[in-house]
Amino acid sequence: MKKCYVGRDSDNGWIIAVVIAIMVVMAIMALIVYGGAFIGGFYSLKNYISSFKENVIDSNRRIQTT
Repeated sequence: MKKCYVGRDSDNGWIIAVVIAIMVVMAIMALIVYGGAFIGGFYSLKNYISSFKENVIDSNRRIQTT
């Protein structure tokens, strides 16, 4: 008769579980970092274009009309 050893694993499945957990955490962190870089880059480019329009194009129009 075989005894039931609850919580006792003879194989090293916990190593695989730890590796998968670390990979999931790293994927989430990469998503946060690259997503933040993409959003930050988008807003910086948008602000650059709007400030270029305000500083160069609009200021040249004001000079010509005065």
